[in-house]
Parts: sequence; C-alpha cells; structure tokens
Amino acid sequence: MSTVLVTGATGFLGPYLVDAFNALGQVIGTARSSSDRNCDLTDSNAVRALLDDAKPDVVVHAAALTDVDLCEREPALAEKINRDATANVVKYLPQAAVFLYISTDQVYPSSGAPHVEGHEGPVNVYGSSKLAGEEAARRHASTLVLRTNLFGVSRAAKASSLVDFLIQKFRAREPVPLFSDVLFSPLHIQTVVAICVEAIRRKMTGTFNLGSHGGMSKCDFALAVAHHLGLPTDGARPTQSTSLPARAPRPLDMRMDVSRIEKAFGRPMPTLADEIRKL
Repeated sequence: MSTVLVTGATGFLGPYLVDAFNALGQVIGTARSSSDRNCDLTDSNAVRALLDDAKPDVVVHAAALTDVDLCEREPALAEKINRDATANVVKYLPQAAVFLYISTDQVYPSSGAPHVEGHEGPVNVYGSSKLAGEEAARRHASTLVLRTNLFGVSRAAKASSLVDFLIQKFRAREPVPLFSDVLFSPLHIQTVVAICVEAIRRKMTGTFNLGSHGGMSKCDFALAVAHHLGLPTDGARPTQSTSLPARAPRPLDMRMDVSRIEKAFGRPMPTLADEIRKL
C-alpha cells in the first residue's frame, strides 16, 4: 500500500482524485486551507516540511491557478503557482517517489488540431505557465504528465464547473452564450481520475494527451448536456468567442490526438458523446 499526496485537494479535481487514489493506499490531501495538511506550495520551506512529514510514494500535483483571465492579468502570480510551486515539490521529492503532473490542453496553439505531444504553442499566460510547470515536473526522474480537459459536477465548496454553470442557466431559462467556434475534447472527471490511478499502477512516465476521441464544439457540448439531462434550452445563444473581446485569448481548437495514450493502454479513449452520458 502506498502513501499518496494529492495537491489542490480542495479544488474542482482534488476531491475526485482523493477518492480514486484511496484504491492505492493512504491518501493525504493538501491545499492552502481546509485540507488534511495545509501548505502554501509556493513556500519552499513549507513544501520541504510537508514532504518530510508525509513521506509520499506518489504525488498527484493538481494544484494550479486555472483562471485564464486572472493568469493573463497577473502573469507573475501564474508563474509562481503553476511553475514555481511545481519546482518546489520536485526539489524535495525523494527520487523513488512517482510524480503525476496534471496539465492542460491549453499548452497547444489555436490551429493544427488534433494536437500531438511535442507540438506545443500556448496562446495565453495560463498555457505558458502550465507548460513551464511541465518542464519543472520533468526534472524528477519518475514523472508522468497528463494533458487533459475535463467536465463534471463540482464537489468543491469554492469551485464551480462548466457543467454546474450550464445546468444553472438552462434550468433558469436564462440567456447563455455558447461558443460554436471553440472545439475541445474533454473527458468526464470520473474517467480522468480512473485513468490517473491506472497509469500510476502501470508505472507510466512521459507526456500524454488525455482526452475524448474526437471532440465537438462547446456549443454542441452544452446542447448535448442539456438534452441528456432533460433541460430546456430556451436560453441557448450560439455565438462566436470573439464576441467577448475583453477575455484573455484562448485557443479555438483544443482537440487532442489521443493515439499515444490509446496505444499505451491498448484500447481507444471514449467519445465525448459517451462521456456526456456519464453525467
């Protein structure tokens, strides 16, 4: 049985990771507050004390600043949380431990999809800071980087999700802009955490895209979610992402080529339609 340290334990992904990794042994969740072991990962001394105390066999690093617009406004903060905190963990992590870094499809450019590992080109500070975090993560000998996009219902007190937002808007029949020009290939959050556990069991290292096979526009995704859940779509307003010019830049096509992870697992990734049915 292993000791698994999950960073970002109180965020959107964290509670799902904590539950999933209970299959491997003792799980310790860490975050700035309200966690098993509170820790500011940007504080090198605090990280050292945490790792000395927890002695993890596996670290699942999900802590990140994921607010794209905030990252764009405060690039130094984005680098501090997404790159420097990762470097702090790697610095004090025993060489025998395994490091799983949760990355993002926003390390890729706006064109050229489906994106293949090795063809990075972020268009915003969030993507570039996460790519820098990947580079810091790879300084550890046994590192697995999973680039993903995920959806589901949030279990975190302070973190809502895209699905939460859509359900609220559709139920209230309120107007909601749906981007028909933005494409992505996310997975249900339960699928993501199950694959994370399986990948650690397989002792995988390297960098892999982790997404659904194919993908669709965010508009089609939202309408499919509404249809699956039996929600009214009176408020649906298909539009272009460029209609909101104040936003930080985002890649228009984030669909990922998942053939590498499919080959590693010996099976295809599910389609996005399959994943929506898990809601």
